[in-house]
Amino acid sequence: MLASSRYIVGALMILVTLLINIEIVLRFFLNLPLDGVSEVVLMLFPWLALLGAAVAITVVDANVALHLLSGRVSRRGRVAIEVLGRLATSAFGLFMIVEGVRYAVMTQGELSNVLEIPRPLEVAAFPVAGVLFIAFSVRAIGPLMGGETTKEK
Repeated sequence: MLASSRYIVGALMILVTLLINIEIVLRFFLNLPLDGVSEVVLMLFPWLALLGAAVAITVVDANVALHLLSGRVSRRGRVAIEVLGRLATSAFGLFMIVEGVRYAVMTQGELSNVLEIPRPLEVAAFPVAGVLFIAFSVRAIGPLMGGETTKEK
């Protein structure tokens, strides 16, 4: 699941970058603005940002960590701090699932302005990322309880 998530984030990054560059060329050099390209980028951006944040959970020091305390507490204290952080991340993931589903239901029937893409497709990034937040956080707690570190290369 982690490897496929990384590939999806990488593909989204390439796609969004390509689309933005195409939009720049069309708009500023050819004086041909295509609002559909902008709309696709705006629809993909939440997916890129939220899935990227979920993947970053698995990378050491990619997200904010509690380094202030970690040098002043015992090994057991560091593990407790990290487990607490992972539990907080899981709780946030649960929040993203609940509120994302609620918002997707609320936007049911709405379409984007130009391409008429259903708005819930954009909003679905929140519950999907929430599931990944929980999965990656819970997966990282197991080794902590066994005395290992969560450092992933």
